[in-house]
Amino acid sequence: MQQNSKWIRKAMAFGAVAFLFGAGSAEAATRGMTGSLGVQNPSTTAPYLWEGSPAILGKKQGAYPPTAGFATVQVAGATAGTFVGRQVTLAANKMNFAGGRFRDFPAFPNVGQTIKTFMSVQEAATFMAGAGALAGCPGPGCFNNGAGTAISWCPPLAHNPAAPAPGTAGAQVGNWNCTSYGNPGAGNRRGIIRISNDVGAQHFGGTLSVLRNFNSNVWRVPVAPSTPMANNAQVSRTWMSPMNFGWTPGRNNFEFAGLPGNNGPRILARLNANGAIEATFGCANGVGTVGVPYAGIPPIIGPFNPIVGPGNNCGTDPVAKPPGQGWGFKMTTGTISGSDDFPFSDETTALGTPFLPNRVIQTAMQGFFFTRMGDDSVVGTVRNLVLLGGSVTVDPSSGNVFNRVTSLRMRLQVPEPAGAAGLLVGAGALLAFARRRR
Repeated sequence: MQQNSKWIRKAMAFGAVAFLFGAGSAEAATRGMTGSLGVQNPSTTAPYLWEGSPAILGKKQGAYPPTAGFATVQVAGATAGTFVGRQVTLAANKMNFAGGRFRDFPAFPNVGQTIKTFMSVQEAATFMAGAGALAGCPGPGCFNNGAGTAISWCPPLAHNPAAPAPGTAGAQVGNWNCTSYGNPGAGNRRGIIRISNDVGAQHFGGTLSVLRNFNSNVWRVPVAPSTPMANNAQVSRTWMSPMNFGWTPGRNNFEFAGLPGNNGPRILARLNANGAIEATFGCANGVGTVGVPYAGIPPIIGPFNPIVGPGNNCGTDPVAKPPGQGWGFKMTTGTISGSDDFPFSDETTALGTPFLPNRVIQTAMQGFFFTRMGDDSVVGTVRNLVLLGGSVTVDPSSGNVFNRVTSLRMRLQVPEPAGAAGLLVGAGALLAFARRRR
């Protein structure tokens, strides 16, 4: 763990340093630029809202402090103007992010908690007009049997490698014309993702690869305790330690990503009021070893110490759990929305903040809804660029369906790069999402 910690600190330090990327014109100028990158699960609230903590670099703006110090940005070229739709190239490793997380799942009795440490590495990307998520509409996967200009899709119950999404007009994978998560059609999941652009939009965007390196435990509860707080619940620990595994959002449209786990031991435990493991009492079969001892729930902010091993002769289930499923979509400056069964709430901007949206509690019949809005606009000499990548993701073991959203925000001060000149991103700042009620 000590070597892992040093590696993360070095990567974060490297991500905070600005370098000039690409060729420029004969002149160059240093300009302030802010930017941030992170991955959210919109159906959760703080402190679990962020699947991957945003890299917030640079000088403090408003109420949100930086995470890795101040940096400046060099932009090649001496052009005096900026405009919506101008191509932007983001060099690799400018917005890496790392951290740890604990999360419990009170809405899912068969899931105790997850715990992970992670470092995500941002690869080089180019964004331009005609390369976003809806640049291929009309086409496969667009609503109205491929003749529409938006995506409104419910995923299939299972991924079929021989028939990858979205399929064809005659053999659709999932529901191309899904209008409600509550009515996805036969053979499909109760979860939906929608992507739309304004009429006449340039479909600005592209793919963004952010590689995940993480150690993780998923604690499940195959046998509930005999009474609340009893010491005889049986829990199993699935562990993962993948390297350079891409986040689902930001991939090509409908691209599938499976995430298998390794079965771990079955252990006696006591659960707390949220169903998370409060204490453990050895192997459920009374023999063997559980691996590295588990010391109970860690605090919300570290230390995070996943156990990436199977234990020994401790009742490990010989049948592997089905892998996680996810379908990604390209980055877009349009609007991404989604809904599913949990947690019966609706996001609203009223009395909320960018990092902690307000929620209105709904009934089980109403479900959950969220909206994220991208942006490409110019105000004075500043171009505001918010690119969003959506996905719909499934944990088959629990039946949990949810969305993930990658958000890349850049605030560019003219002059922007001219021609083939590169853009350097090394500063960071406030990550803001526009939200609205459905």
